[in-house]
Amino acid sequence: RSSLHPSRNSREMIGNAGGHAVSVDVIGEPEDNSGWAVLEVSADGFGEGELILHWGVGKQHVTEWALPTENEAKTTPAATLVPGAYQTSFPKSSAGEAKSLRKIKVELKTEEVKALQFVLHRKPNDWLKNGNTNFLVDLLKSQQLKAFRQLVQKATSERPEAKHAVWSCNGAEVAILAADVGGACEVQAIVSSENDLVLQYGPANDDRRWQSSTRLPLDAVEGSLKKGKIILKGKQVQKFLMFVLHNPTHNQWLKDGGRDFQIELPAIEALAADSPSESPTSPGVPDGFAPAARTEEPVSSKFQTWVAEVKSEDPNAKVQEWNAGGMAIIAVASTEESECSIHMLVDSQADLTVQWGSSGQDRAWKFSKRSPLLAKQGGSGREAIITIPAGEVDKLFMFVLHEGAINRWIKDGNSDFAMELPQHPEWERKRREEEERKRAEAEKAMEGKSAFIQARAEREARGDITFATFELERDCGEVDVVCSADDNGSLAKVELVGWFHPRLGNCVLHFGVLKGARSSEWSSPIDAKAVSWPEGLTRIDDKACQIQLESWPGHLQGLQFSMPAQKQQQKDGEVVIEPAIAGISFVFKDASGSEWFKPRSGGNGTARFSTLGRWRGEWPQVAEKIVEQEVTWDQMSLKRRYENCLEFVDGWEKQSEGMNMRKLHSWNTLMHVDSSSAVWSRLPSMPMFELEEENIKASKEGFWSWIFVWQRFSFQRLLTWERNTCTQPRMLAGTTNQITSRMAELWKAHPRCRMWIRWTLATMGRGGSGGQQIRDEILVIMHAHDIKEIHGTYYEQWHQKLHNNTTPEDIGICRAIIKYLQTDGNMGEYWKVLADHGIDKERLASYSRPITTEPYMVNTDRGRLIGDFERYLGILRSVHDALDLGLALDHARWALPGDLQGKIQAICGMGGTGFTDLDDGHGKFMRIFEAREQMLTLLNHPNTQPNVIKELLILDFTLETQQSVLIQGMGAEQRLIQLSDQLRCLLMSLVGHMPTENELQAILEDWNVLAKECSRLEFGDRTESALLLKAMADRVSRVVGELSDKCQTLMGPKAAFLGEQIGAPKKNIDVFVDEVLRGTSLMALGLVLQRMEPVLRGLAHLPPWQMISVVDHPIEGELKLIEKMVHIQDKVFETPTVLLSGAVSGEEEVPDGVVGVLVRSAKEAPDILSHCAVRARNFGVLLATCFDTKISEGLAKDFENKWVEVTCKADGTLTIQEKERPAGDAAKAQAVAEEAKTAAATEVKMNLTNTLGCSWVIRPDEMDKAKVGSKSLNLALLKPKLPKDILTPQAVALPYGCMQKALTDKVNKETVLPKLEKVLGRLKAKSSNEEAQLIFEEAQLLISQMKMPDDLKKALEDSMKKVGQQDGEERLSPLFNARDAWDAIRGVWTSLFALRPWVSLAKAGRSFHDLNMAVLCQELVEAKYAFVLHTINPFTHDKDELYGELVAGRGETLVGNFPGRALSFTMRRGGEPKITSFPSKSVALHTQACLIFRSDSNGEDLEGFAGAGLFESVCAVQDKEGFRRIHRMPIVTNRDYRQNLLKRIAETGWAVETAFGGAPQDIEGCVDVSERVFIVQSRPQV
Repeated sequence: RSSLHPSRNSREMIGNAGGHAVSVDVIGEPEDNSGWAVLEVSADGFGEGELILHWGVGKQHVTEWALPTENEAKTTPAATLVPGAYQTSFPKSSAGEAKSLRKIKVELKTEEVKALQFVLHRKPNDWLKNGNTNFLVDLLKSQQLKAFRQLVQKATSERPEAKHAVWSCNGAEVAILAADVGGACEVQAIVSSENDLVLQYGPANDDRRWQSSTRLPLDAVEGSLKKGKIILKGKQVQKFLMFVLHNPTHNQWLKDGGRDFQIELPAIEALAADSPSESPTSPGVPDGFAPAARTEEPVSSKFQTWVAEVKSEDPNAKVQEWNAGGMAIIAVASTEESECSIHMLVDSQADLTVQWGSSGQDRAWKFSKRSPLLAKQGGSGREAIITIPAGEVDKLFMFVLHEGAINRWIKDGNSDFAMELPQHPEWERKRREEEERKRAEAEKAMEGKSAFIQARAEREARGDITFATFELERDCGEVDVVCSADDNGSLAKVELVGWFHPRLGNCVLHFGVLKGARSSEWSSPIDAKAVSWPEGLTRIDDKACQIQLESWPGHLQGLQFSMPAQKQQQKDGEVVIEPAIAGISFVFKDASGSEWFKPRSGGNGTARFSTLGRWRGEWPQVAEKIVEQEVTWDQMSLKRRYENCLEFVDGWEKQSEGMNMRKLHSWNTLMHVDSSSAVWSRLPSMPMFELEEENIKASKEGFWSWIFVWQRFSFQRLLTWERNTCTQPRMLAGTTNQITSRMAELWKAHPRCRMWIRWTLATMGRGGSGGQQIRDEILVIMHAHDIKEIHGTYYEQWHQKLHNNTTPEDIGICRAIIKYLQTDGNMGEYWKVLADHGIDKERLASYSRPITTEPYMVNTDRGRLIGDFERYLGILRSVHDALDLGLALDHARWALPGDLQGKIQAICGMGGTGFTDLDDGHGKFMRIFEAREQMLTLLNHPNTQPNVIKELLILDFTLETQQSVLIQGMGAEQRLIQLSDQLRCLLMSLVGHMPTENELQAILEDWNVLAKECSRLEFGDRTESALLLKAMADRVSRVVGELSDKCQTLMGPKAAFLGEQIGAPKKNIDVFVDEVLRGTSLMALGLVLQRMEPVLRGLAHLPPWQMISVVDHPIEGELKLIEKMVHIQDKVFETPTVLLSGAVSGEEEVPDGVVGVLVRSAKEAPDILSHCAVRARNFGVLLATCFDTKISEGLAKDFENKWVEVTCKADGTLTIQEKERPAGDAAKAQAVAEEAKTAAATEVKMNLTNTLGCSWVIRPDEMDKAKVGSKSLNLALLKPKLPKDILTPQAVALPYGCMQKALTDKVNKETVLPKLEKVLGRLKAKSSNEEAQLIFEEAQLLISQMKMPDDLKKALEDSMKKVGQQDGEERLSPLFNARDAWDAIRGVWTSLFALRPWVSLAKAGRSFHDLNMAVLCQELVEAKYAFVLHTINPFTHDKDELYGELVAGRGETLVGNFPGRALSFTMRRGGEPKITSFPSKSVALHTQACLIFRSDSNGEDLEGFAGAGLFESVCAVQDKEGFRRIHRMPIVTNRDYRQNLLKRIAETGWAVETAFGGAPQDIEGCVDVSERVFIVQSRPQV
């Protein structure tokens, strides 16, 4: 709740109960600071060590990470540039402020900057993020918050007496004002949210229970603001108003954390008159009612005599008797002035303990203590005398009994025993005195607790090795353990400090030293000789010691010790400090030694000092908790694991979706983050793109992949199902039902995570209501067949296991028993069935209730016994086996339509997944699909409820597994129609469970429309049908491959890490991901695509190789296998080398010494027009892509590291044979080394000041070779020579020297130019790529800070108008926006200062000084299609055949690094276009009405250097991306249209060739939305 009238420049300090605090406050509004928003980033509780703000800004969109210029953003203190970001160090706290508070001022120009994004950095390797994402400050939202604030301030000024409260969460701010308006209460609700919301409210008293519920739709005010008004009268006016907010569109409910919102209403006089009077008695209970006495069992005469003696000692004592657990229990309570004494007597000889405490009328225990019941001499029974001080006597004495020998708890039925205590006249006074004493003591103690918690952040900051915090059970207190290192890392210091409840006195630490980094085993601290322990350490046994904690100031207790430490390097290169001991594990006891206590988690406190083997990836807190629970907890069971999983996912949901709303502390505070969401990780911040969609999605998948791997390990029994604990079957079934129902809710609520949630659900049992039946029915069977409950016999041992810890393995045991009985007691069959379920003798003996004997034949009706066990097997499966189709159907019938029930019933009756022939197998597959298709429709319907979703998901997963098994079995399938149908069905399965994968939806639409016709070879001719189906299949293959790679990336490292921690067999970990995918549609899709590929290639007559850069002679070299070519950009091969490479994106340089590059897979191959392809053709390097993985796998196997000869032909044939390594190899190596040496000696100085005497801007009629590059010049020369129906974009150019002219202009000469010269002066010939990259980033940033000279702006405007006048149509001028144009021009110039031209120039032995850059300023044609033409086919070198490629939208997807192939075609002079491939590109770029600024260097004119593709072209307005749906493209679906358009395009190419005197041309062009053909560039074909 906040003050509604803070001053603009003030802020309220925000405390928290668990760690660091990060806040961002507005201290200056843009309208008051010349358009600058002034923010203050505050960090509280991080200590005094170096702390760094690592930051960037969003310019184009909020979630972008970009580097601003000093005219766009700045900080105080000043920032330092580092690779990809700015960094600002937090100064020490200011005078007069808290020592822990440190601030940085950030100023942002709101016209240029949309958002601030940052993380905090603590050297060397700690990065503090907002959960798993960067901190993000959205300036637009802050303006919306300001409008909200002003509206609320206006409302409060109108009613200053009103009570008010304010809350805030992601995307919503809420204010409630309540005022007395003459006997009624007026409530105003003011909300800022982009969503339409409904206020649901109701009155409540102190119990906060709603007395009624009313819905009020909120009315829109303006923008995101909404209001609503309520008038409460009479009984509607209670003490509180409760409310929640509902978003009907997404069916989401917003609450205050996990509770309803509440506001205390003003007192209204009418309230008392209208309030109902309270009834003096409970409703429905008649006077004098008392429960019937329990039937008492007979007690021994000795005990009766003893009870009579005790009663006679105090005739006034209060006596209460019970009979429970087969024994009589008597409590005799007597009173004295100072205490109440309870004498307990029990008629039993068993070893018993009484657990007791006191309570009020609500029977809630106030405390708990244990006392032994001692044996009475003479064997009369057992007794205990308990005294309670007068000040602590409450209404009731509560107790239970515990029989330790058999671990039995004895209660009064299902409740604790309760006895109303007698009262003494003096006790009321003593009770008041005691309460006052406790109150004062508690207040004093709580002051100490608050101070302890406030200082926690400082302690955590000191814990540079490890830090751990523990909340103790029963409100005993809180403890922190800090492990820190000295300056050189040679000494580790440990501080254990805690606040303990005063009732405990000076506490004792009972602890042991952990034997290893992940061990939970204790060893005696005294044996750890390297540790300097404090005095007073006492050995208890070989594993533990005790020491009394020291009293410290502030009501704290603690101790300190130190030990040697050493620095160790991890596998990833990170250096960690490793102390002499791995950690300690501990519990506490109070000063009297009667009360033991531990952390609330239930296990021992474990503080680990070793950081070896910690998870270094995303979600480290989840990984650490999982490992801690599975490795170190003494007790674990399936039930406990499911409960832990529920805690994880509930916490994640609150954090990830912003469901946990918080009070808004200050109007100016845009963001507040505490330790619950801020997590130290080992990963630095990286520039981000589309944060809301991609990064958040990845973060969510990172979490859920951890949950799935964890639960999958459990499903595979790599994690224990029972360890030192007992779980009643009904309890396990109840928890299983709870977690599976929760998974269904999460599946519905979180579409991004559906695949992972569904997989996780499939690892769990069903749950349901059969849990208690497991316990009951085994006894029914035993009694019905006279199987004695004799300890140590087989059936009794199994009965005890079922009673205490049933697990899914009981299904296998039951099946083995049935088989044993069916085979006349054949033990071999019994053990065979157990082995099929992964159970052996050792496993049976390992249970907490071990099975150590074998079954025996029972003297009964064997057929009836087998039938009873088969029915019992059904009960076991109903709880534990979620994936049996028949059982799943039986459980789900209530939720399924009748026709769907019939389809699934038919599947159950079709005889499993075996088949007689391919038609039978395909038929079964399609019957399963029909059922799944209907289920997917139900699952994705917005009104389907979670309880129905749960049943559908289980059914669907089981059916998917059957489909996958069928696909695996149909390896001989080669029929295109059947393969196409199977692929469509599997695609629909993926889309149904991955609704946020937009490209999958586009692919499915294409397949539904086009695949049927293609698979029947009826789309045009047979070849075109195969080519189109091949293009669609290639796209499916690429997307499925990306999804599979993502699964491997997300699961593989986690499985390896968790497997290492628990000691899982390596063979299980190696195949973990493969086993997961094997039963899914992803794996099945891969198999169908694999079978379809050779069929399509044969029908389309496609060769196994595509020649991207052909050489006309055999090449020789050593064949090297590499993963990615991008990884070897710095390498110089001293021996001629042929690379057999994995992924080649197209952006790479061909390394020195490489004579050929063979790409192993078409999915990872470069385009023919990519940078790498152009370079290969320039330098005569063979570049080819293999379309047959079997061929590339054979090459790797047969020729790796051998000397080979490669011969290729343009028709796609390529041969490789081993050759003898030439003797002159050393000379060639020397020649390569000499070339590299020459390149290293190349001058690197760049021209920054020579303007070459240029004008600011030139028109096409002013262009010549001395002023512009071939891109501009060729277009200017071409325009007058083209037919009228072939157009060129209107254009002007910034000639060579214009950048230098702008740098030397007065607006940049004294600011940017000297800094740029200094930065580039650091660039040396021997600079490494990493050093050069950092220099170039600084240079690019300086270029982006250049200001636009006024003369340049005017020259552009004048030249564009002049061109329009010359052409009779002004198309350039209306598109000119000076700001956008200047941004784009600087973008082109910055590409001059980049690593790619640096590497290419060095390789060619050329200098940066030789390079000049012009900028061609063109209108951006609204392209329907873009194309590239080579007037001589580059594959065949046929001069009479043209080769072209075409894509939808702008041509950047054709020449840039965009996956997939274009529509490609050839055409002979006088012939018809012939399609060689249909498009498989994923993305189309939709152009906006603007100018494009294209790099135009003289690189094409420098000998030995090809500048094409090295530099950037920038649109003034960013393109819009969209996933292509090729069934909507006439160029694909309409053959007549396609042939006519391609023929026009080809004839345009020959017309351009003719215009350039018949010289072969490399042409770029487009077709606009009016079907006009434009040529945007032409240059001589290489």
